[in-house]
Amino acid sequence: MRIFSFTLVLLVAGCSVPPRIVEPLKPASPMLPGVDSTQIQMAWQLAEASFARDAEAAARAAEEGRRLAALADSLLPPVPVSQVRDTARALVLFHAGVDLLEQYSETDSLQALELLKNAAAKFEEALEADAFDDEARQWLARLYQTLAERFQQIGAIQDQLRVLQRLVMWNQDRHDYIALLAAAQGEIPTEASGMTAGALWERAAQVALDDAEMGLRATPDSAALFAYHVRASRAFVVANRGLLARASLSSAQIWQRTEQERALIHADSIWLDWDDGNLTARKRFDVLLSEVSVNPEKAAGGLLDLLESVQNPDARIQVRHQLALARYASGSEEQSVRLMQALVREDPHRRKLAEDYAVMAYNLAQQLRRGGDLRGALAYLLQCASLDAQIAARAAFDAALLLRNNLDAAIRYAHMAEARIDTLDQDERNALFRYLAELYRRNGDRHRAREYIGYLAGS
Repeated sequence: MRIFSFTLVLLVAGCSVPPRIVEPLKPASPMLPGVDSTQIQMAWQLAEASFARDAEAAARAAEEGRRLAALADSLLPPVPVSQVRDTARALVLFHAGVDLLEQYSETDSLQALELLKNAAAKFEEALEADAFDDEARQWLARLYQTLAERFQQIGAIQDQLRVLQRLVMWNQDRHDYIALLAAAQGEIPTEASGMTAGALWERAAQVALDDAEMGLRATPDSAALFAYHVRASRAFVVANRGLLARASLSSAQIWQRTEQERALIHADSIWLDWDDGNLTARKRFDVLLSEVSVNPEKAAGGLLDLLESVQNPDARIQVRHQLALARYASGSEEQSVRLMQALVREDPHRRKLAEDYAVMAYNLAQQLRRGGDLRGALAYLLQCASLDAQIAARAAFDAALLLRNNLDAAIRYAHMAEARIDTLDQDERNALFRYLAELYRRNGDRHRAREYIGYLAGS
């Protein structure tokens, strides 16, 4: 019995099979005619990551759009309209408003503001009694605009916003009124106000587009739509909402019509894409750009700090370029020219880098020349002459002048200057022709000397 029991345990143990774990099969890469299987597999692997990011970005943009619409709706509450038209009461209130306006004076007194506000209240009550009183609506709109202008003049921004909100509440089908509110909201330089202004600009664009879709206009007002979307994009920049800023700019691009508008879209797109959309760093960079000419030493410190947060190679080159200019302006010429040399080596095709590097090298050559260091001056002149820069011809000419006792070298660099003679002014061209004539005369080549004298006579 004991043996049997042991055997039974063995049988049970032997029959115990661990559960099979079945992993879901990954979708097989299809066979595509004319494509190697390795390339297909690579395409599927790359697409898995890339397209997932695209879908995530699209979902994020859709969610941002829903939030934006909800924000705009919350800013524009429904109009309080009576269910029953009381035209008699509306007429009494309308005349009460008109009577108050007859007492109104064009002065900036508090009494005038009170009269305007009281008159507006009467017209509002008239509209609450009869929502179809177009004359009262028009009077109320004019009053609100006048009040908003008065409040703007005295710097009462909150009062201005409150009045414009009332204007829009009663005229939600007027995109130009919504634009007035958006512009006023944008005057407050905070992220929250930027978000609010952006939502209002986009709502103004939607209302303007609705005018055409509902047949109120023959064609959409492309100029207004372009302006509204651009203003929305810039408001979202203030709010640090890069995704919304790009979306609004893309909407503006649909309505661009002129070369000026296309240039604006291009410039704003470059600005938004700076350092892969790092708006905080881009704003800081703009502030430091304005400081380079005013306080270069402070700007240099700020640019050096900014480099730590900037990752994109192109953006880093721009920051380092401005850092070199700031150091140069603050008196650190040698540091600046070394930094510019490194930048030009990294990006030899960026013309602005070569131009600034050439100017720095040329100016250092002049300093060394005045100090008696002719070898150092010549080295900087040759460096400058080797660059694709406006001042390169002048540097080559100056080098030729320093090398007057070495005829072959002097002629070589004088011809280098001549190759870019279009960058020299007329006096410099005449001086160069005169010098080449002298060099060839000294070299014994009288034919070439006469040739340059002829150029000089014909200039």
